[in-house]
Formats: sequence, C-alpha cells, structure tokens
Amino acid sequence: MLAPVAALAQTPSPTPPPPRLPFQDELDLQANAGVVQGSGARAFGMGGAFLARADDATAASWNPAGLSYLRHPELSFVLVDARLGNEKTRLDGTLAENDQRRGRAPDFAAFTYPFSVGSTSGAAQLSFQRVLSFDNTRTIEEPDRVRRIVSNGGFDVLALGSGWQITRGLRVGATLNRWLNGYDQRVEVPAPRAVPTRQNADFRISGWNVNLGLIWSPWESLNLGAVFKTGLTTDVSLQRSRVDFFQSTVDGSVVQTTNAYGRTDLTIDIPRAAGIGASWRPRSNLTLSLDYTRAHWSAGRIRNFFTLARTEPDQPPPTPRFPNDFFPILPYPTLNDIDQRDTSQLRAGVEYVVIKNRLRWPLRAGYFTDGQYFRAATGEAPMFHGFTVGTGLILGPILFDIAYLRETGSYLSIDPVDSSVLQNKVTASRVLASIIYRHARRP
Repeated sequence: MLAPVAALAQTPSPTPPPPRLPFQDELDLQANAGVVQGSGARAFGMGGAFLARADDATAASWNPAGLSYLRHPELSFVLVDARLGNEKTRLDGTLAENDQRRGRAPDFAAFTYPFSVGSTSGAAQLSFQRVLSFDNTRTIEEPDRVRRIVSNGGFDVLALGSGWQITRGLRVGATLNRWLNGYDQRVEVPAPRAVPTRQNADFRISGWNVNLGLIWSPWESLNLGAVFKTGLTTDVSLQRSRVDFFQSTVDGSVVQTTNAYGRTDLTIDIPRAAGIGASWRPRSNLTLSLDYTRAHWSAGRIRNFFTLARTEPDQPPPTPRFPNDFFPILPYPTLNDIDQRDTSQLRAGVEYVVIKNRLRWPLRAGYFTDGQYFRAATGEAPMFHGFTVGTGLILGPILFDIAYLRETGSYLSIDPVDSSVLQNKVTASRVLASIIYRHARRP
C-alpha cells in the first residue's frame, strides 16, 4: 500500500548517507560506468571509438550526425551476451565472495530511411536501445551460503533521430529519446547469518532527454566528432514485497511473515555526458579512431528511495520510515557514497578491410579505459582496462558483424560485516552480434 506523501513530509533533509544499505538494494554498475555509450558490434570491435566514424545504423546511439552517411533504407538488430564477475578475497588469500552473473538481451534495433531536401541530404531513424540491461542471473557464493538473484528488463530508450549533411565537410544530427521500462528482480537469501528471505522488486522509469552531435571533415581522410547527451530526471515507481521464514524454537516449525510497500514518487537524476573523437583514414581500407567521453556521475541522485524491513512474527508489517528505511535523497547508483565520482573513458580502435577481388573482410581491434564512479578503500575511483576484437561479413544486402569485449580491474574494499580489507578482482566480457539489411532502391 502506498503511504501518503504527507506522512513523510516532516523528515529532515539533507539525508546523511547510511553506512550500508541492505543487500536487496545494491545496484552494481561496475564495468558499466559508460552506460552513456552506444551500441553495435562494428563500433565495439573498434573499442567503442566511434564518435567520429559513426556511419552505420547504430550511429544515433553514438553520434546522430552519422545518420547522414546512410544512403539506403536499413533495418538493423544487435544482440548482446554479457558476463560479469567479482571475486573478493581476504588479504590472507581466502575467498570471501564470488559474485557471478550472466545475461543475454536485445541491445539495439532500428529502421532508417534516407531522404533529401534540395541539395541537403540526410536520414531519419526510429530506434530502440537497451542502455542498461538487467536481464541476468546472478549467483553470489560465500563460504557458508549461496545467494541468488534473477532480474529481467532494463533501462530502455526509444529514439527518433535525424542526421544531415549541411555542407561538404559538416554533418549535424539530433535524437529525441524516451526512457522507459525498468526491471523486476527476485532475491533469495538463505541462512545462516540471516533469516531466510525471498524478496521481489518492480522498478519502472520514464523520462526524456536529447542527444546532439556533429561531424566535421576538414580533409576527406579526417573526421572530427563531438556529441552531447543531456541529463534527465526520470520518474520512478518502485514496488517491493518480501517473505521471511522463521523457525519456531518451540516445535521447529517454519513461520512465514510478509511485507509489501510501494511508491510512485521516486525520481532519478541520470547525468549529462559529452564526448569528442577523431577518425583518420590514411588509406581507403584502413581506419584509426580515438575518442574521449566524460559523464557527470557525481550529480547522480535518487529521491524518495526506500528499503523494506522484514515483519517479525506476531507483529504488524513495518512501513519504511526515515532514517532507517526511507531516504529523501541518496547518490545514484552507489546509494551510499556521498563522494560519487564523474567518470571518463578513453577509447582507441582500428579497422582494416582485406580486399581481394569481390571479397571485403573487415578486421577490427580496440583498447579502452573505463573510470568507475565509486571509490575504493584507498579513496580513489578505480580505473578498469579492456580490449576488443571484431570482424564482419557482407552477403549481398546483409551485413553481419561480431565483436568480443573483455574488461578487467581490481581494487580494495571494506567488508561491511567485520571491516576487514577485501581484494576485488573484476572481469567483464560481452559478445555483440549485429545484423544490418540494406535495401537498394531502384533508380
């Protein structure tokens, strides 16, 4: 049941960050700090260095000015398979926690149609992008128990975009983006160290923002690109429920208690981001690209967030109250780090096309750094590193591309239970597959 907003109107503000929120509320985006990036196997095969070379159907997710390169109607689809692991060990080498997750989901889909007005050519596109996927199964192994989380959905964007070639060397573009969907999540936490519990959450978002981009070509072989993605405040509804299992000390029977609560007045501030890039083609079959992107995650906030306490046997279900269960404002997505950091990514990539008779075989590789938004125990924000490889195949009007991305990083953290130091070793990988159909129009 939704509590009246007035019932919490007298809660003090600002809110001091809690020492640590319950496990059910952890939102872990590590190795995903660049959620403001785009999509596509060709782009990620080049390390994601695509801001100045965005010349396929995924252009709108990187730099909408690149839509102006398209000369045929296109249908495109991208699928991603992702894995993320974090192995936590104590300083004596013993395992404290092994956190593994895997998910597969549609990443991008679009229809693009080129057109011209007088001497100015361009293209319009309607696209879908899963900016942040929650389609995964997560297993957290500890020495004495295994926790499981199953999530479905993601933060999705429907975009209407257009790119135009204004002059021979200047292209501009923009997209209007509707953020929607969200995720549902089920968490199972067994004994010991806690009363066994099964918790569910349904988290839904909605909001609008805009992407602006340009590509300037001072010489035919050189592109310079820039993109700006405005920040947004999304409306959020959150519904929670939980079942807890108590064992009677009298006869050993199991007693179940339940609790449920929801609010529709949450908001999330998703930060603005900006990027610049350069792409050079010293030869027609060789492309070198370099990008730099920065996202203002220090301004990320979530408002009116709440956790859900368990119901004790023979007691009424508790309603979230400040300061233990209701939080007027928290940093997002750390939820507890008041000094959340801005992030930056540096990306470099190369594409070489093997040309022999009618055969065109692209080979791609890339490298990137990925600054994280959270602080390690040392007080510094970790920097992860990654590499990518990719290739493609052209079969008539159909273009198929595939890319593999691997990212690693390590940092120290503090165990919230006993305050010991933990060594975190993070490994993330993604496989992206893209299919593009180009319809050649008759003259």
